[in-house]
Amino acid sequence: MRFLLLILTLFSLPLHAQELLPKYQVLGYIDLVMEGEERQFPIIALDGRSFANKYQLDRDSGMFKYRLAGVSVRSDGEWDYPMISVDITTHDEESGRSTYITYSTEAYRSDYIFRSSTSEQTASFEAFVEGENGLVEFAFRAQLIHYDVDGDAGIFMPQEGKAPVDITGRVSVTIPEEYRED
Repeated sequence: MRFLLLILTLFSLPLHAQELLPKYQVLGYIDLVMEGEERQFPIIALDGRSFANKYQLDRDSGMFKYRLAGVSVRSDGEWDYPMISVDITTHDEESGRSTYITYSTEAYRSDYIFRSSTSEQTASFEAFVEGENGLVEFAFRAQLIHYDVDGDAGIFMPQEGKAPVDITGRVSVTIPEEYRED
């Protein structure tokens, strides 16, 4: 009986329990609850490439874009799919804010993506805090819709007959200076 419990415990460990190789710099995490399962996706940087960026859109109106992507970790310590991308646009007025969330299970394949956005009224963020040294934190919620993707044409078509997936999450990341336009 103990042996059976040990085996079940080992196979039930979440994907985020794996450790990334030391070559990756972990900048923060996207904590996600999807279909009742809690997952944690590290946001990383490596060799001049960051999965966390801040872009200035309009300084006068307080409009900035934050592009953040959390990855899964393979058993060999490399990053992998599924990954979640959370893009938000801040604005001094709430009506000027936008949210775009993508959950990809594989790279470069049709029928692989869930997506939600403010324009579809299926995503939002709240409790946005920007601290010192590039710290960014906020909560988000979304209803992910399954899409078929034609990568060559850049077309996303909602799949019929698939129910939306409700998600909630929290982002906490420190964006290095070289990857942010303050």
